Amino acid sequence: MLERIREGSQGVVAKAILVLVILTFALAGIGSYLGGNTEVASVIVNGETISKAQVENEFAKERANLERQYGEMFKMIANNPTYMDSVRKGVEERLIAQALISQTAAAMDLRVGDDEIKKNIRDMREFHVDGQFNNDRYLSLIRSSGYRVEQFRELLRVDLTRQQLMGAVIGSDFVLKNEAEKIAQLENQLRDIRYIDIKAADFLNDVAVSDDEVTDYYDVNSGQFTTQEQLSLEYVELKVADLLSKVSVEESKVREQYESSLSQYQSPERRRVSHISFELGDDEAAAQAKAQAALVRVKAGEDFATLAKELSEDTLSGEEGGDLDWMTLDDEDVFTKAVFALENGATSEIVTTESDLHVIKITDLEPAATKTFEEVAAEIKEELLFEAAKEYFYKLQQQLTDTSFAVPENLTEAAAEIESDVKVTALFTRNSVPLAVNFPGVIDAAFSEQVLGENVNSDVIEISPEHHMVVRKKEHIPSEVKPMSDVKAQIVSILKQQKASELAKEKAQQYLVSWQAGESIDGVTVVEKSDVARTTRDIDTAIVTAAFKMAKGESNAAELVSTSQGQAVVDLVAVKEASDVAADLDSVIQRLNGTQSGQAYKAFIDSLKEKSDIQYPTS
Repeated sequence: MLERIREGSQGVVAKAILVLVILTFALAGIGSYLGGNTEVASVIVNGETISKAQVENEFAKERANLERQYGEMFKMIANNPTYMDSVRKGVEERLIAQALISQTAAAMDLRVGDDEIKKNIRDMREFHVDGQFNNDRYLSLIRSSGYRVEQFRELLRVDLTRQQLMGAVIGSDFVLKNEAEKIAQLENQLRDIRYIDIKAADFLNDVAVSDDEVTDYYDVNSGQFTTQEQLSLEYVELKVADLLSKVSVEESKVREQYESSLSQYQSPERRRVSHISFELGDDEAAAQAKAQAALVRVKAGEDFATLAKELSEDTLSGEEGGDLDWMTLDDEDVFTKAVFALENGATSEIVTTESDLHVIKITDLEPAATKTFEEVAAEIKEELLFEAAKEYFYKLQQQLTDTSFAVPENLTEAAAEIESDVKVTALFTRNSVPLAVNFPGVIDAAFSEQVLGENVNSDVIEISPEHHMVVRKKEHIPSEVKPMSDVKAQIVSILKQQKASELAKEKAQQYLVSWQAGESIDGVTVVEKSDVARTTRDIDTAIVTAAFKMAKGESNAAELVSTSQGQAVVDLVAVKEASDVAADLDSVIQRLNGTQSGQAYKAFIDSLKEKSDIQYPTS
């Protein structure tokens, strides 16, 4: 539901539709709300079926979200079946949790009243214009998403009922103010420190490396000094898009398609509807009396819109004269049938639905319309050309498969069979694959034993349903160990850095002993820093971390710390407690509540699972 409402909105609204229902409706389709499901079950939760189609539908949405998030990188992610299986499993687990929450809410007889539904709708900023609820905006978004007003309200009722339950569960766990204060005080604590920073680079001129040391290092670590494997490919590709120019469609076929699919080019009859609504509630007789009194006044000639404002208990539409916007005959419910049984301008008798009574009026009517052949001929021809290209693609695909397998020592004959060319890439590494062949399936095939070891054509690789490719090795340069002469300077640098680091550590150890003995150290720069915070970034992170691990009040508690550039001797001088953390309390409480709420939610769902019968018939 959420996605369809988003598609119907524009601008800022498209960024944040229906905040209150996003969790529920972003994670699951509406099928489970609107009736039974006869499709193949993926999971059965206490007798309630979550269909395989539901899981796959939500998995497709999750996949689309990942693709938007990761862009081109997603192709590599999607090629990992283990990861994608975990994504699908996560979707299934969310649907199970949703079913368990709904079942528990129903068992507890939790329900959200009509007044609360209306209040939530009015409070949704997505339905506001200039800061005020706008009924036209509300109706437009709901209708453009494919829902009737009553249908949307029931979906919202389901979601708010779930929120009612989860609010009670999660809301039972809270953070005490003094807890938050202690954490805020720790996080905002400041420390005065002193330290000696010993950089390894300062000792580089004091060390030397012999040829024997270089040779020994090379012999033990030669695997560090290898060239990257390189490969160039020959490939033949088959694409539906490339075949469009090779197919044609007769004009008679275009007209034949138009006539056989005429319903696609017809817009249904639409009726603009207003109503005066009364809730059945517990006293049905009273509701009937109010509806009958309204009907009498309508038949007596009073203005329908004025009466709707005065009498309708659907206050949202009532303020707009009862207007419910345009409707089409897309449902077989009582309300819709009543609407389409009326003439334009006519008013109904009292119509009874599940929870309300209605007096309905048709305020406008648009008859069904059909686009002419001339209006859609170009569109139909384009579709038929694409279908013809796809049929030709499937035929050539089989020829490509057969020939590339039958003649595995080259791609020339396979290319000739599909009237294409053999293309060639330059040499590339795994990290510099040319764009033309940079697809996960192609890369896997290119570096496979079949292509590299056996030196034969790959199998046909499906890049997409409309794009296939076969590759073979053109040239291969294996990874090899570089000669020592090529890497000697690199090894010398490594060994000198190691020796310099050891000297820095020895010097730091001497300073540490002196400090711990309470001795002063001459000729060395001691850096003194006051008010160091956990977030301080102008000091090496390792020094800050060590300073905040040191215990307050310990004498001669200096420590030796490895830094990014060498070593440091760090001493804690003073601890300064945060004096005022009031400004930070809200954010700390919010963060801690978020953490605890997540833990409470998981524990709640786990407890429901333990008491439930969950079956996986398709596993």
